[in-house]
Amino acid sequence: MELKRYTIASFIFIFLVGMATYTINANLLSFDLLGIHFPSLPVAFWVVAPMALMYLVSVLHMAFHALLGDLKLRKLDRDNEKMIDAITDAFLGASERTYVFKSDAYKLMGKILTNVILLPNESLREVGHEKIDEALRLVRDIKEKRKVDLKKFHLTNSSTLGVQNNLNRLERGELGVEEILSRLDTYGTIVASKAYESYVKTASVGSVLKYQQLFTITSLNAFVERINSDVNGIVMTNDEVLALFKTLNLTEEDYLELAMGLSKNMLPEQRIRLFETASEHNDDAMVGYLYTLYDLQMVETANEILNNTAKEDYLVFKAYRDLKAANKHYDIALFLKK
Repeated sequence: MELKRYTIASFIFIFLVGMATYTINANLLSFDLLGIHFPSLPVAFWVVAPMALMYLVSVLHMAFHALLGDLKLRKLDRDNEKMIDAITDAFLGASERTYVFKSDAYKLMGKILTNVILLPNESLREVGHEKIDEALRLVRDIKEKRKVDLKKFHLTNSSTLGVQNNLNRLERGELGVEEILSRLDTYGTIVASKAYESYVKTASVGSVLKYQQLFTITSLNAFVERINSDVNGIVMTNDEVLALFKTLNLTEEDYLELAMGLSKNMLPEQRIRLFETASEHNDDAMVGYLYTLYDLQMVETANEILNNTAKEDYLVFKAYRDLKAANKHYDIALFLKK
């Protein structure tokens, strides 16, 4: 009930009760209560006085609970604003998020949203809230490799969208490779490694090795393919190449990929010695050695190695060996393509 209506109704009721009492009994009345003497006043006054006092007490009671309710609503409103920020940051993948929710209604969802990244479906274009809609638009634009401004959203280069946006900028030519490599702490390993993939194709050996901690199997393969190449060619000893191999935790597939890449330009004798040495130190490198031998038509050497392996090992190469024995001549690379 609204206070205004309650007040009017109370005054009317008190007035009517007072008038009715005065009409019935217009005498004066005085009395003592708890040692206190109350003066002589109309009986009607003593009837309506407690009612008026009750009205005041009830108004104070309602005001107190209204204040508590208002404080609770304000707390909910503040938590609602924080929830909007938490949802926005979850869509943006913000790296630094700290939200403290006061109301129980928001604490659980708030704790979850503060520690997750939300990936919107393609169908989710907008939700009707400006701030969230802007975040969704930014996510969509970065995914579609459009030019965007991250300053408004206070996203760091280490955030998911920050990394992807810098990759997009690198692809568009807005970020220079050397600029990224000279500021590794700013752009991070992911972006730097991507820039490094193109850098190793043309830079000098010394310049490439300066950032060798950025090597991936892709960039390493692109770099060693330049050995003895007519375009941007380099010269490296086997010991230097093997040292680069050790910078990564290479698998059988990686050694095979390197062997196929090195077959383009490296001299046959150097290729053989390289993978022979590598296989002596790492069993995973054997696939690269076998590929190199068969690719260079050193069939007897390759067959001798296979004959001394377990039955279940190197099955692809053994199948190729058997075809060669049956005068079926195919390029070894055809058997190894994924």
